[in-house]
Amino acid sequence: MMSAHPPYHPHARELQRRVLVAVMNNPRDLRRAASEGWYRIPQRRAPRQLGADYLAFYQTGAFRGHPEAHTVTFYAPVRGYRLLTRRELLPQEPLHPRADEFYFRIDIGPLIRLDRPVPAAKLRRVTFIPTTLGHLLRAQDVTELFLDPDPLQALWQALQAHRLRPLAHRLVGEWPVDIALRAQGGYLGIRLSPEETGTRERMVRYRGEPWLVLELPQARLQEDLEGCLREIGVALLELGGAMDTRPGPPPRFIT
Repeated sequence: MMSAHPPYHPHARELQRRVLVAVMNNPRDLRRAASEGWYRIPQRRAPRQLGADYLAFYQTGAFRGHPEAHTVTFYAPVRGYRLLTRRELLPQEPLHPRADEFYFRIDIGPLIRLDRPVPAAKLRRVTFIPTTLGHLLRAQDVTELFLDPDPLQALWQALQAHRLRPLAHRLVGEWPVDIALRAQGGYLGIRLSPEETGTRERMVRYRGEPWLVLELPQARLQEDLEGCLREIGVALLELGGAMDTRPGPPPRFIT
């Protein structure tokens, strides 16, 4: 099912909602996304930023002859995530060479057609692009979707600089965390939030493991990275301290 017009966004913070632009390289997968409401990404090729509020699709040259070829024309709200084998996703293809490999299944709502599709006039080889809804609705070329600076990349590098080993591609329930850190008493999960409220913290158990999940506002991460690192350090202390630290000089903010 496809919607003809994008939804109305009455608040500016809605434009900060996270979007993951993914590659759609055959019409069959687009039909499946529209009719069955899901899209798959191989776990081994998944981008570092997997969690998003919306999934958008860059249609490759495989759509030759269609006006949507080499454009981002459709996007959809994300409903949830699951990690399944290809055989579980596509049981009608049990003998496929990658049948036992794991894929993220992203469940989505109805496809929404952009009033103004985003062409790739300057860049044709597109992979995954993390962006925002505002960028998607305003962009006149795919190159304008890239975020500069990327707050997730900045946090990832800062954690590495503090001798930690951040992990990607971890699901906690039906939603991924952007970064996971192993601690003595469980895991710390970090999610970037478009909301401008303060940091939110909650303790959950997933598959028998305790998780402390922090939601950090993206704007605060960009404005006060060191303050966010201190909050992460406090959260790691609550879990008994970090594991998987690397050799190097003592960190300033992370325990």
